[in-house]
Amino acid sequence: MSNSAKQSSFFRGIYEFEDPSGTLIAAKVPAAGTVDLYAGTAVIVKPNQCAVFIYQGKIADLFFSGTHQIKTESVPILTKLANWKFGFENPLRCELVFVAGHAFTSRRWGSPQPILVNFDGVGAVPIRAFGNFNVVVTDPAKFYTKLVGSRTAYSITDLEEFIQGQIVELLPEAFSSFKSLADLSKSYSELSKHIEPRLNEELKDYGVAAKKVQVLSALPSKEVIEAMDAKAAIQVIGSQKEYLLYKAATSLGQSKDGASNDSMQMMMGLMLGKGLIGADYHEKEEKVALEAKKVCTACNARTDSNSKFCSQCGKGLL
Repeated sequence: MSNSAKQSSFFRGIYEFEDPSGTLIAAKVPAAGTVDLYAGTAVIVKPNQCAVFIYQGKIADLFFSGTHQIKTESVPILTKLANWKFGFENPLRCELVFVAGHAFTSRRWGSPQPILVNFDGVGAVPIRAFGNFNVVVTDPAKFYTKLVGSRTAYSITDLEEFIQGQIVELLPEAFSSFKSLADLSKSYSELSKHIEPRLNEELKDYGVAAKKVQVLSALPSKEVIEAMDAKAAIQVIGSQKEYLLYKAATSLGQSKDGASNDSMQMMMGLMLGKGLIGADYHEKEEKVALEAKKVCTACNARTDSNSKFCSQCGKGLL
């Protein structure tokens, strides 16, 4: 027997997986087709990895970190399912998926759309929230069955999007425990503690767990905050007109772009003030004129003070 023949009879293949990008949670090896398992085939599972053997669509065996020589004893479930005996020359063919077991840290989440939250004295306020979390696969078998399936690879981006969706579903309930916007903005840690256990309750069926879920911001948009400030200011000042006059007055002299901008702001402020004062003056004139008119005792219609008869019913006026 030649040296090459001797080598081929002992060398039955080595299967392992490395991910230089650090973004894959699960990957099929090889990406297309199956692995050929002989007696003596080596499967190298690196630290914080798990090798999952799938035979005819079902999970058969799992290998954790270490170098594993394939024997009937090392893959008992697979051997039984395939009725495999090493006396046969043909290899046992199955799928092999490597799953990462280390934590993926500082993953981001955010609410794509604002969430309406009712606060005392304010009503419904649209809130946007974002934060981060760590995630780790806790059960490779569940993870493969529920999330990976027939995919050749599953990345952290895929899982991040999935978990973000779960967090967003929990936000309305979490926000409801806060009565005011001020309470919410001061209690991000409490909000995080509220979300994390409920999130993991949802994730446990998928074989993953979220760690250190953080809420970094939960606030209305800048425009909403400015509108709320304006509403509060109007309530304090007493009327919208007086508030607008106040805004026009405070804008005078404020400049970001130089003297030309000062002149423009001054002109706009004066025009606004003149318009409001003029509108207020005309309103008072109309009120005085209305009060000066005579009221018909028969039909309650108002007629000019100089008229002697009602313009509506013709009755004489006093």
